[in-house]
Amino acid sequence: MIRTSRSAYRFCRGFATDRSGASAVEFALVLPILILLLAATVDLGNALTVSRKIDQIATTAGNVISQQSTWSKSNVAGLLSGMSFILQPYDTAGLTIIVAAEDVNSSGAATTNWSAALNTSALPAGSAPPISIPSEIQEQGVQIVLTRVRYTFTTPLSVVLSYFTGTNGYTLDRYCFSRPRTADKITYN
Repeated sequence: MIRTSRSAYRFCRGFATDRSGASAVEFALVLPILILLLAATVDLGNALTVSRKIDQIATTAGNVISQQSTWSKSNVAGLLSGMSFILQPYDTAGLTIIVAAEDVNSSGAATTNWSAALNTSALPAGSAPPISIPSEIQEQGVQIVLTRVRYTFTTPLSVVLSYFTGTNGYTLDRYCFSRPRTADKITYN
């Protein structure tokens, strides 16, 4: 009986002093954290790329509209449709673009003269813009071209984290202001 307890003691003491599997245990404990960091880095990189593309859509659409004094509805519709290609290879289903020519009166209040949109409703004529136009760029009698781009970007990690955060993806909402370049007003017919 004493011999059995001595051998059991030596056997247990061998486990306590044996360090050959410590690295494997440490690696098993750290691996989930490393995988989460890798996934978060890839997720953030994709989100930053999409954010840059949304900024590019907003500025490019506003700049192109500003370069002509007259636009037809079909030309603006084609332009907005073409702007969605900037977002590729990402899904463009949730992309909305609004371009509006805003009239500014002597008191600095802006109203929509005309508007066109992709995947959403255009702003009604005479309505207030969805964002106030900075006073630094307002000039009476000169229209302001307002471009608004909205997009919700969903990644596999954001779907998993939505169970904890309650939000599913990154919602991007960008504005761009520009002035007409060839005339004070842009006509739309």
